[in-house]
Amino acid sequence: MSTEPPTANRSGATALTGGAILPGAAPLAGAAHLADATHLSYEFEEIHYIADRASGLRAIVVIHDTSAGPALGGVRCARYASEAAALADACALARGMTYKVLLAELPAGGGKAVLLDHPNLDRHAAYQTLGRHIQSMDGRFWTGGDLGTTARDLAALATTTRYVATPEHGVDDDLAMRTAEGVFLAAGTALELLGIAEWNGQRIAIQGLGAIGLHLAMLARRAGAKVIATDYDAAQCGRAADTLPLQIVEPDRIWDVDCEVFAPCATGAILDRATVERLRCRIVCGAANHQLESAAIGDRLAERGILYAPDFLVNAGAVVRGCGAALPDFNLPRDLSGIGTRLRQVVMEALGRGMPPFRLAQERVEQRLAALRSRRGREASAR
Repeated sequence: MSTEPPTANRSGATALTGGAILPGAAPLAGAAHLADATHLSYEFEEIHYIADRASGLRAIVVIHDTSAGPALGGVRCARYASEAAALADACALARGMTYKVLLAELPAGGGKAVLLDHPNLDRHAAYQTLGRHIQSMDGRFWTGGDLGTTARDLAALATTTRYVATPEHGVDDDLAMRTAEGVFLAAGTALELLGIAEWNGQRIAIQGLGAIGLHLAMLARRAGAKVIATDYDAAQCGRAADTLPLQIVEPDRIWDVDCEVFAPCATGAILDRATVERLRCRIVCGAANHQLESAAIGDRLAERGILYAPDFLVNAGAVVRGCGAALPDFNLPRDLSGIGTRLRQVVMEALGRGMPPFRLAQERVEQRLAALRSRRGREASAR
């Protein structure tokens, strides 16, 4: 472990080896021992730890890669079992964002912020403090909403940083709707690949009725599909039932629903050795990040004849439509049809090569990332 004293970063904050803290704040427990952390590898460019006693803020910001452009990723607010669990989640989500933006052919990379929720958190002040730290990163990381972060939270964040996708900073689209739209287009493509020409009469089981899940349910109902849905929050279920003609089931029963499409739209790692065997669907296509507990689960889906649409391909609607401020010289796609097109290409090539589509999608991203990092290394050596 380094024995060098802390140094000042660009914003005047005190920085520890591998992390950063704001003036007058304390690092998260164990932040000074990052040399022992398995996540502190050359895979990740930056890991920032931010803590503020006054607001109760404890947060981690991870930049996975900026070889193609600035890191894009939302702020997730959740209760974690430990700081190690929060770090692991931040790293996995940041890596997933790199996969997402590169597969969407955006000139950017991936990052993520996670904010540890707890009963004494002053949300308004905490998001403002986090915003000040993101502002000090000088545009290397651009953020937006994610699970657990509300519109009010984002408004507080936007008062202290311009590097956030909000109306105040030029992004006035409904990004939750755009995510749902991309998932819906991808699911429609998957149905077509299985010989089902239209949504009318098909069944979709939606796990999670937050903003994205509810929008997806609306799109499916509008297309004539039957919607079966669930959420651990009874209030979310009630609002959805009051809004749409859909069937609500208990959370543990969603796995057993006979359907064409199963759409995970809540938390990640929900497909594991137990749940994958209970599925009674033909397609898995949803908005949740990191739906597979492991790659072996994706292989098992393929063995069972279930088409898994890679989450980092199909849930890119928000980042595609929300990255305009971060990428001002990039011509944004006029719509999200590219998501369906890329899914069709991946599935058809994967079938030809005899491999699950998610593994081909990963292979494509990893090859592109390796090429970008190699080029970046050559350019750095030439300077």
